[in-house]
Amino acid sequence: MAGMTDEELKTLCKTSIRITTTAYDGMIENLIGAAKEDISAACDADFDNENKNECQAVVLYVKGQFPYQPDEKSWDLYQQRLSVIGTRKIGDEV
Repeated sequence: MAGMTDEELKTLCKTSIRITTTAYDGMIENLIGAAKEDISAACDADFDNENKNECQAVVLYVKGQFPYQPDEKSWDLYQQRLSVIGTRKIGDEV
């Protein structure tokens, strides 16, 4: 899953929440953007589309925050993964 484009990431998120229509694309794209910003802030580094852990975290974020079927388990997993990603990236800079 390394080296994902934004379109591939959106497709993966849509598959994860079982959405086949384009009706929610704008909302999903906004959630993806919010996830990337959240990950960047936690890591104090730019989002890395080459990092499979960061891409998977975006999927968990979208699945956990999708307003029509929020998934609490995915949100909890996102929070756990975010702390690991942030620790690893910040630790690499030291």
